[in-house]
Order: sequence, then structure tokens, then C-alpha cells
Amino acid sequence: MTIKLIATDMDGTFLDGKGAYDKQRFDRVLSQLAEQEIRFVAASGRQLLALEAMFSAFTDRIIFVAENGGIVKYQDQILFEEKMPFDQVLAIAEFVRLSDFIEGDSVLLSGAKGSYILETADVHARKKAAMYYENIQIVSDFSTVVDDILKLTVSFKPETVLEGEAWLNAQLMGARAVTTGLASIDIIPSGISKETGLSHLAEKFKIQPSEILAFGDNLNDLEMLTYAGTSFAMLNARDEVKAVADEVIGHHDDAAVMTYLENLVK
Repeated sequence: MTIKLIATDMDGTFLDGKGAYDKQRFDRVLSQLAEQEIRFVAASGRQLLALEAMFSAFTDRIIFVAENGGIVKYQDQILFEEKMPFDQVLAIAEFVRLSDFIEGDSVLLSGAKGSYILETADVHARKKAAMYYENIQIVSDFSTVVDDILKLTVSFKPETVLEGEAWLNAQLMGARAVTTGLASIDIIPSGISKETGLSHLAEKFKIQPSEILAFGDNLNDLEMLTYAGTSFAMLNARDEVKAVADEVIGHHDDAAVMTYLENLVK
């Protein structure tokens, strides 16, 4: 198979359980991929600012598909961006806060300049936000935020997160909910997914879907894995993800994606 672009999810896929990766191994892999004219894409539900911080040593060598496909950036150029109308953001935030699914008043707005969480959010919600977002601002009211918002994220109860996702999708207009973790929901514009980001890259770089290889583990990866010509699910992936993937590889804690890439380019 001819591969011209490799896209991988981050949490639960490329990153280990501590949200880390081996930078020396990655540096070598990136160099070998470049020699073979294969582009690397970090495709994540994470905020763009957070991805850029995570890959600060490699920002000129990789492509970012952040916010579950809501923004695509390559070498300081925004290739695609889908903002959410602010009145819609406020309405959704208030709606979700009144639900029985939410934990700890955990609604967070992810924006171009920072991320925003309410002062009423509990300690767990704030600590969780700090793990995945940059420039976190604690606000008394979301209406005071001045930023372009690309998504909302919220922690639901783990035992009912899938039920909560279905409930939201039955209620939302112009937006959709996707499960991104064991208890996390992202709310993004309708029609946006990681596939959206990859399709823009395919058009820009004249790449066919059959020339794309993708890795993932959670429900927000489904569209990307289906779009890519070759797809891999992690051993730790949800069953729905394993069902659509071409192959199941090792566990994210064992750096299975990195090992696969090293074998691919050697």
C-alpha cells in the first residue's frame, strides 16, 4: 500500500496513560517519515493550544487537526476552522448544566485564545481541564468570554456517558455530541469530525483517502477511521471502534502506534 499521510488520535492512542510520548523516538520517526514523503497528523479532540504545547519541538514538522476536526493548522497557517455561534454556545452550556448527566458543573469552552470554566466547577473538573487545556480562565459567567469558541466539553457520569451522548444528540440543533473519553463529551458543530480535517488535508495535498492511515480508540475517531484507507484500533479501544478498524494493534500504554510507525519506515 502507498501511504502519504498518517493521522493518529492522541489520548488513549498515541499517548500513554500519563498523556506522554517518547520525544526521541518520535523525532527519529518523523525524520524517517519525511524521507519517505509521508505527512504526520496529530488528530485530537484536544485544544489546538494544548497540542502545540505538547509538540512544541515539532510544530513545523507535523499537522494539527484539533477540536475533533474543528480547526486544522500546518506550519503557522490555519487551513480550516469552524467556529460556533456564541449565542448557540451559551444556550448549549446552560442546557447541559441543567441535565442529570453532568458531573461537577464541568462545562468548559474551548477557544482560539484560551479555555474557560466556571468558578462553580468542582476541583475534579478544574484538575481535569488542566490536563488537556491551555490558558484556562475561571469565569463567573460564560457571557463574559470574548473569544472564538470551537467546542464545548463536559464530564458526564461514566456509567451513563453513552446514554448522555445519545440524549444530547436528540436535543441539539446545529451541533452534535461525541464521546471522547470514559466520561467526557465534546459538543461540536454539526457535520464536523476528524474526517472533516483529513478531507481538507487530502484536498490540499492531492491525497486520496486510500493513501491515508489512521489510528484511534474512541467514538470521536469513528469517522476518521472509516474515511482512511487503512485503519487501526488500539487494544484498549471501545468495541465500536474495533468493529470498524481494519486491524487491532497493541495497547496505548505500550506505545503501540510508535512501534508500528517504526516498523513501517525502517
